Amino acid sequence: MEKRRSRLWLAFATALICKSAGACVPALEGTRLESPRFVLSFKPEVIEVARHFALEVAVCAKTAAAVESIRIDAHMPEHRHGMNYVPGLKALGPGRWRAEGLMFHMPGKWEFVFEIRAAGKSERLAHEYRLSELGFSKEETAKILQHGPWPPAALPDPSNRVSGKREAIAFGEKLFFEPRLSGTGSVLCATCHAPFRAFQDGRARGFGLAEVDRNTPSVLNARFYRWWGWDGAHDSLWSQSVRPLLESREMNASAAHVAGVVRRIFSKDYETAFAQPVPADDEAVLVDVGKALAAFQETLVSGRTPFDDFRDALEKGKTGEYPSAARRGLKIFIGKGNCSLCHVGPSFTNGEFADVGIRFFAGRGRVDAGRHAGIQKVKASALNLLGRYNDDRAGTTAVGTRHVELQHRNFGEFRVPGLRSVALTAPYMHDGSLSGLREVVKHYSELDEDRLHADGEKILRPLKLTDEEIQDLVAFLETLSPLPDR
Repeated sequence: MEKRRSRLWLAFATALICKSAGACVPALEGTRLESPRFVLSFKPEVIEVARHFALEVAVCAKTAAAVESIRIDAHMPEHRHGMNYVPGLKALGPGRWRAEGLMFHMPGKWEFVFEIRAAGKSERLAHEYRLSELGFSKEETAKILQHGPWPPAALPDPSNRVSGKREAIAFGEKLFFEPRLSGTGSVLCATCHAPFRAFQDGRARGFGLAEVDRNTPSVLNARFYRWWGWDGAHDSLWSQSVRPLLESREMNASAAHVAGVVRRIFSKDYETAFAQPVPADDEAVLVDVGKALAAFQETLVSGRTPFDDFRDALEKGKTGEYPSAARRGLKIFIGKGNCSLCHVGPSFTNGEFADVGIRFFAGRGRVDAGRHAGIQKVKASALNLLGRYNDDRAGTTAVGTRHVELQHRNFGEFRVPGLRSVALTAPYMHDGSLSGLREVVKHYSELDEDRLHADGEKILRPLKLTDEEIQDLVAFLETLSPLPDR
């Protein structure tokens, strides 16, 4: 027994640069352990039952004593046994190592053990790690559960008096597929938001009557947004629904044209939906068209996915069926990739904006300022939630519009998209410049930090994923789309 245990302890003698107690900071961000003489930080790779993994560790000394050796092991104290593999230790630099070949062959309570020897004396540092049958720690499980349940409760929009009203939904659906709303009579909302393409168009950049500057986002799950459009230039779904009607490259209509179509063709539908005759005010009719369209789009919620089944099983302490590659990708998503920092919650988005290193030129000599211009537009809009068309008399829906502040760092930021049904909505990014999910993951893996706005937030770093990790992360993202029979 002693002989076997001795093989598990790996000695690696080295001299560390002596540091004072106040300057003892390990050269690694990870789980931190501390003793009277040392500070240690370690960070394991993805840990799954019966799969080899590696971890990195860094040590610094609080005293002048040089480190003579470091030993790394792991065992299950409740079962009184350890690993069946002897890990290898490789120096990465002063005070930093990588241990490879570790394996936790069963779920349960494990304990990492680090023994540091200096000046003829050893100190033992230990840290508990609980490995579930699913290969997720307690902390990882908590992060996963935050992405559900799905779908969320369908609450009406207080700013839209016909939100959730059956008659308005029916009216909005008619309008969504009505080409006569466009100035030419040839373009409809469904031209760019095609139901059979997950309510987008599959183009790099949208095309109504002419090509526009940005990719067409799906309107699936649009009811859960806080801001609408890649730049957040609209603060309600109904205001956003008006925008393409008036845009010359999309539907090229006017308030007078839209109101005329409603009076000639849809007066009965309008009266049924809004419980009043069609107003004489063209702009008021235009806004109500937007509200009927919004009422319909609120019903466009993506279905349940393989991830949802797995997440709900996990909440109940069950395993569920979920591909191994997707599990590994999920670990990267909530761990090494730090993707869930921005792609949070059931919709997998924080609803805000970020610079992710994608070009912000709309064309030669034309810059797309993104959120910077969007804030200016929403503040100046007569249709924003601070205006007379907001049906929320309490004003609670206008808090964001009232308090949002224009900052220089907003230049080049675009909305963080929700990831549900993401496998169905290629191409990606605000300009449609990335053709597939693998390209998106590679972009973040090989991120060029020099392309980030100099005055912007400093969150993103190149992930430096292996090819296998890229495949695993893509496999996870693919499970965020409903199966064909759902």
